[in-house]
Amino acid sequence: MGIDRLAPADGAFYLYADIAHLTGDSMDFCRGLLADTGLAVVPGIDFDPVDGRHSVRMSFAGATEDIRVALDRLGGWLAVS
Repeated sequence: MGIDRLAPADGAFYLYADIAHLTGDSMDFCRGLLADTGLAVVPGIDFDPVDGRHSVRMSFAGATEDIRVALDRLGGWLAVS
């Protein structure tokens, strides 16, 4: 999907992903993703007011099949965005 710059999870159930190559506004990215696909990710600006506009946080604490479906939706959305 092209999202390959990830912060180490360090045992947590989420990924903090750099999306700078996709947008400079993580809030707008998250709003668009939710509106278009029903997927909710958290804008990095909620965690880092300086550099968070280039990141999102995604949880993977759900069932494997739910995560697979979410990744398929995300990949499809990114392909047309």
